[in-house]
Amino acid sequence: MNLIIVALALALSWMYGCRAANDSSTTTLERSSSKDRNAKAISIPPSEYFEGNDGPWSTFNIRVGTPEQDVRVLVSTTSPESMVVLSEYGCSTLALATVPSDCAVSRGNLFNPNESSSWNDLGLFGINQDGVGLEANLGYSQRVEFALETLGLGFIGPKLDNQTVAGLAAADYFYLGVFGLNTQPVNFSTLGNTSSTSFLTTLKDKGVVPSLSWSYTAGAKYRLKQVYGQLILSGYDTSRFTENSVSFTMADDLTRDLVVALQSISYSGSSSMSLLSDSIQIFLDSTEPNIWLPESTCDAFEEAFGLTLDPESGLYLVNETHHNTLLDSNAEVSFRLSDVNLGGDTVRIILPYNAFDLTAKYPLVDNSSYYFPLKRAANASQYTLGRTFLQEAYLSADYERGVFNVSACKWDQGAQENIVTIQAKDSDDDSDCSATGNGCPSGSKGSTLSNGVIAGIVVGVIIAVLLAGFIAFMILRQRKKAAYAASEPEPDMTVINGPIHNVQPTPPAKYYSPETVGDSARGSNAEGTSESVSEGHGNELDGHNTEVVPGSAVDDNGPRISELHGDSRQPDHHGAVYHELAGSSVRRREPDGVSMSGTLSSYGERGDIEEPPSPFVSTLGTAGWQDELGNESSALVSPTTPVNREARYSSKFIEAQDEATSEDRLGVKSRG
Repeated sequence: MNLIIVALALALSWMYGCRAANDSSTTTLERSSSKDRNAKAISIPPSEYFEGNDGPWSTFNIRVGTPEQDVRVLVSTTSPESMVVLSEYGCSTLALATVPSDCAVSRGNLFNPNESSSWNDLGLFGINQDGVGLEANLGYSQRVEFALETLGLGFIGPKLDNQTVAGLAAADYFYLGVFGLNTQPVNFSTLGNTSSTSFLTTLKDKGVVPSLSWSYTAGAKYRLKQVYGQLILSGYDTSRFTENSVSFTMADDLTRDLVVALQSISYSGSSSMSLLSDSIQIFLDSTEPNIWLPESTCDAFEEAFGLTLDPESGLYLVNETHHNTLLDSNAEVSFRLSDVNLGGDTVRIILPYNAFDLTAKYPLVDNSSYYFPLKRAANASQYTLGRTFLQEAYLSADYERGVFNVSACKWDQGAQENIVTIQAKDSDDDSDCSATGNGCPSGSKGSTLSNGVIAGIVVGVIIAVLLAGFIAFMILRQRKKAAYAASEPEPDMTVINGPIHNVQPTPPAKYYSPETVGDSARGSNAEGTSESVSEGHGNELDGHNTEVVPGSAVDDNGPRISELHGDSRQPDHHGAVYHELAGSSVRRREPDGVSMSGTLSSYGERGDIEEPPSPFVSTLGTAGWQDELGNESSALVSPTTPVNREARYSSKFIEAQDEATSEDRLGVKSRG
């Protein structure tokens, strides 16, 4: 029992040490992710408006300032800041040559910073500088008024203070405001390189969402009964896309990180043709509505769709007649994407012509017109799959793991939303951790146990198994001891059955009853074997294959010891021995002598014959033996308890021998 207590103490001590070491190494992780484990994905509801001067596009509501002012904006997967149209300039002649009557509504409502007590003005800056920054590669040049302001998502979604918000005026590049999804901080070089964390990063730091990830699709007014866009923070909706096996790796350029390999573009309609000669690296960006492709590819598009570039607006305008012809053609364009330029897993995104059937409004054009959202790229840095592409594609990005996924949208009327949370990379919970919709992508698993912890667990299991085996052994041992102590020992059958008699069986002897009166019996049986009833004569083994016989050559009175080898032999005798028996010859009674069931006929039951002394003292009373002539004797013996040799040859025994000798001289023999 003491050993069990010591073993348990050692095991508990070791386990406590491992726990303490593991706790000390994971304290920081637990503090930083305790809230994350309870946080879930947040779905931002759309505004249920399709609007914009280059759309129509599905917009989302945001709440800005204190008190809150509601503004509708588009989603920018590239911008780290959010932008709103300022009421003071957005619908003025400073921004628009001609101010539309519905200007404020068409621009998603205007924000008035003078009515917000939380507006903290930072100054007037450009959204990019020296070719670096938001949409700098596409030639955007926009000056905005930056400030730190309170910002909330949707009508009741999460709200944060001190978020970077930029006030817009001009409508050349951003007619509607945007909500920025990029996780990079906004840097203000002229303010001493100060920076402000992005909205998503702040949500993650506060434990509102579990990870730096999001999912977005632009929606499609032409699908079903108008399908709105979807924005989910730290999760994705499996009901909105078709899963695939492709996982994309983010590029190192922070301003162009969502880059894929566009392996092919094919057209099918009135004819079929390939629109892309070689694979290119292309950027996914919802900020820009158009698709920017190489000039050769744009030429192929012009041929396939019968497009003509308008030099004044720089757009591929489509008149009413050609628009109806294209609609009737049921033309489709298929984009094959991969993470590598050649081979590898691929995903195919198919855009019907309806996805390209957009409307341009003032100030893009003086009069509203259909247009085909295609732009001729001057170089590879401008290759972009814009918002048009994301009408049919579902995009999920996981910035913690540096991976993202592009899937084809699924169009099921009445499909139930099924949102899956993307857990943080350092979270213990690995379930639903993928930004790809296919489980965790390669290299994107959550936190794993260290080698030391794994080794400790293995050793602990081994110790536990050994300890359990030891305890079981001790319990069984104690039970066996208790059972043995409570039960009587098994009898030794060799002791009960008596000694082994190494003599040949003899013919039945003659017996005399006490009533027989007369002379002594003397004679031999038919086979010539001498037999007599003698007082104190007989054979006995000492347990070592030795026969003790009277008349040994050792001395005249001592016993003779003969070593037995192989078959039993009766020792030689110097003549016959005659005994006087008081009684007459009678028939033998059965059973007589030794009882094999463990009981003997007592001498009292067989007559008043004096019990002869035995060379051995019986302590069991359950076995018999034979005398030196092979006759059975009912005297009780023990194979292990010899008596004193002198006891056998006492004076009484010597006198009996002398009388037998005298009788022999007189010729008295037993009657046959």
